[in-house]
Amino acid sequence: MIRAAARCDGTQKLYEKYGRVTQAYCADSESRRMNRPTRWVLWTLTNITVLLTLNGAISLGVWVVVRSMTFADPFAEQAASHYLRAIPAEIELTSMIAQGSDMTLFDPLIPIRREACGGAAFQLSDEAAAQLEFRGLAHLGSARTGRGYVGGPEEPYWTYQPWQETPVPSTWIGDGKWASGFGCLKEGARHFDADAVYKAVREPGAYFTTGRESEMVIIPRLRLLVLTYLG
Repeated sequence: MIRAAARCDGTQKLYEKYGRVTQAYCADSESRRMNRPTRWVLWTLTNITVLLTLNGAISLGVWVVVRSMTFADPFAEQAASHYLRAIPAEIELTSMIAQGSDMTLFDPLIPIRREACGGAAFQLSDEAAAQLEFRGLAHLGSARTGRGYVGGPEEPYWTYQPWQETPVPSTWIGDGKWASGFGCLKEGARHFDADAVYKAVREPGAYFTTGRESEMVIIPRLRLLVLTYLG
C-alpha cells in the first residue's frame, strides 16, 4: 500500500486506494476554487441588475403619479385677473382653465426684450354659450373693449375689431401671428384640447376678433374663449 499526500483546496488530504492516489477529489476541489471568482462576479451583476430594475420601476411610478397630479398655481389668480382685463365684460366667463407664455424670470432684466407670446383659455358660462349659439354675432356686437380698460387711457389699445365668424383667415394658421401665440399657450395647456381648437377655428360656428397685439376666439360648442398675444 502506498501512501501519498495531495494538497486540495488548501487542506492536506491523505488518500489510499489500492496503491494509487485518488485524483478525482483534487480535480473537483480545484475546479470549485477556480469558479469562485466567476460565481462572485455573476452574483454581483445579478444583484446590481435587480437593484437597477427596482430603481427604474420606482422612478417610473413616481413620475406617473406626479404627472397625473394637479398642483395649484400660486400665481393663477393674478394671471386670471390680468387676462380678464383684456376680455370684454359682455362675455360671461366662469374660470380660467389654462394659461401659458414663453416669458422667463430673466426677461425683465434684459435691456432689449424680444417679443413675447402666450395667452389664456377661459370657460364660457352656460348662459353665454347658449346666447352665442342662439344670437351669434349679434350677441357680440358691443363686446369690443377689454373690461379693465373701458374709459381709461389705454382703451384704444384694448379695443378690438368687429367680431367675425370662423373660419379664421389663412394668415392666422401655419406661421401666422395667432398660431404663434396659441403655440406658446398650449405648452401650458393641460385642461383643454388644443387640437379641437385648431379644428374649430377652421370651420364655421366659432367667432374671432383682432386687437393691436392680440387675438380672441370664442368657440361656443367647446364652451371656450381663447385669448392669445404676440408682441
